[in-house]
Parts: sequence; structure tokens; C-alpha cells
Amino acid sequence: MSEPSVKADLRNEVLRILRVSDMLATGHSNLRDKFKRRAFVMDVSIIASSVWLTSVVFVEPKIGLTLTPFHLDPQIWVGLLSIATLFLSVAQLRVDWKGQSDSHGRCCEMHSRIKAKCRNLLESKEVLVREDAHELFTQYGLSSELGCPIPENEFLRQKNKHLTKVVISRFLDKHPAASVGVLKLRLWWRSNITTRRDQLE
Repeated sequence: MSEPSVKADLRNEVLRILRVSDMLATGHSNLRDKFKRRAFVMDVSIIASSVWLTSVVFVEPKIGLTLTPFHLDPQIWVGLLSIATLFLSVAQLRVDWKGQSDSHGRCCEMHSRIKAKCRNLLESKEVLVREDAHELFTQYGLSSELGCPIPENEFLRQKNKHLTKVVISRFLDKHPAASVGVLKLRLWWRSNITTRRDQLE
């Protein structure tokens, strides 16, 4: 293979890494926020059930009746709250949504740095040689080995969100006052209703 061909292929490889890292950064950021929301709801639920349990146990019986819903016996309600609090606490340790959120957050930062490095290389060098991209390739390889993968059942959903974001972002560059909600609806209609069958194949 001639030298110009090698250089062209190397530039194409950097462009490929840029596209992949851009999509992975979006996917990991979405999953980071998703698990962060779940962890927050879990924490609030545990705190709420614990406070309610404490309120029922340590107040006067008359007030305890007021804090007990559905006209249940306060002792039964205390038992139910205790079970719910224990269940949520064990579930929190089992699902580890905070840990998953942190892992996806680190992967998002990693791929964001790779994106920036790709753009810097493409903008600073007219012709890329192996020495220019050696650090990038090493960093990209480590991201695959050390980073957490996007689950198989989430991959297509995250790819869909990323490509939708890219199309809307490009449209907003020329039409900054356009409604994002309307753009998503138009894109969905065009992709699902007006697309021909042969375009899907």
C-alpha cells in the first residue's frame, strides 16, 4: 500500500474513533443520569419510610393513629414500614445505582477527552501519521478495556438518542429559535410514517 493511502486510512480511522466516541459519550451520559435519578428516588424513599417509621413509633398513640393510613392498626403499619425500609435498603445495595452512575460518568468523561483529542488532531494536522495518533489509539484502546460497556439492551436506544440529537443540533445551527419538541415530533413522523419500506431494508 502506498504512503498516501496509509495516511488517508489513518485520517479515516481517527474520524471513525471520533464518531464512535461521540456516540458512546452520549450513551454513557444518558445512563449516568438515568441511574443517578434512580438512586435519588431510592434514597428519598428510604429516608421517607425511615422518618415515617420513627414518627409513628415515638409519638403518642393518638398522633400515631393520625399518621397511620387506611385505618390500619399502628403496629401493623409499623411492621409494614419496617419491612419496606429493610427491603429498600437491601435493594439499594444489590442494584448499586450510585456505583453504576459513577462508572458511566467516568466513561463519559473518558470518551469526551478522546473526542477532544480527535478534533485537535484533525484540525492541527493536514496529514496524519502513526506517530501523531499513537497516544489517541492507546487512550481509545484503554477506554475499551477499562470502561464499563453499554448494556446490549440499551445500545440501540442510546444510538437512537444520539443520532436524533445530532440531527436536531445541526438543524438548530441554522434555525436557533426552533422548538426542540416540535423537531423531535417531525423527525419521528418522517422516520416512522413517511419512510418507504425499501428505505428500512
